[in-house]
Amino acid sequence: MKYESNAKHSEPWQRGRRGSLCPKEVKPLAADLLAQSVLHGSKRYATHGGKAYCAQQSVADVWHGYPVAWREVPPDVVQAWTSKDIALRRVVRRARRRSRR
Repeated sequence: MKYESNAKHSEPWQRGRRGSLCPKEVKPLAADLLAQSVLHGSKRYATHGGKAYCAQQSVADVWHGYPVAWREVPPDVVQAWTSKDIALRRVVRRARRRSRR
């Protein structure tokens, strides 16, 4: 697997493009996040610093990732992370509560 950045998730924001901006502190960790990500369907999910990230395959074995809300992470992935203490239950609950408002 290889990580490749996608311009629509980088600064400066591009008008008319969909996608969330990837925090600058995560960019150096992107390849590591991809390596430790969990495959679910056609997407890969990872977490770091209380935030969730999703990666999609661009071309064969090349992935790009972006931040997602915790409600977008499949429940079985969250369950696996919380049972292994990769993600804290209270962090996930708080984030889900805030996103419902």
